[in-house]
Amino acid sequence: MSYDLYFYRRDPGRSWDETLTAAPAALQPDMKAWDGVVTGIRDLLGEVNIVAYPPNWELDHDGTGISVNHWEGGWEMSVPYWTHGEAARQVVGLLYEAASVVERESGFECFDPQLGLPKAQVADLGAAVPVFDAVADQFGRRGTANA
Repeated sequence: MSYDLYFYRRDPGRSWDETLTAAPAALQPDMKAWDGVVTGIRDLLGEVNIVAYPPNWELDHDGTGISVNHWEGGWEMSVPYWTHGEAARQVVGLLYEAASVVERESGFECFDPQLGLPKAQVADLGAAVPVFDAVADQFGRRGTANA
């Protein structure tokens, strides 16, 4: 289970509802954007692992669990529900900073399906913490949650 962010190419004047319900457009991998994302994420998080199996590329950061995927021209990010409370707030902050790198380099816009909002409209990153806490509590009852 992971906290996910998705990226969409939204046409000018098109609402988020229209964008989310539209048939996915055919996309092509963008290696220039990928290279910019890798550089930006390394600047933000430090050392990352890269897995390349064209037309798919994945970047993973061991310390946070943040993953950035460039799948057949599309973009998505995730982070496992390893944390809760203030640690979750910090991880979500890094996730959103990494999402800003993807937006800048790719031209796509980020949508947070857990909050049901585009990233640009999320005023308080703390809004994601209850989602992490609920999952951490579920795993904690099974004895597998990280503090």
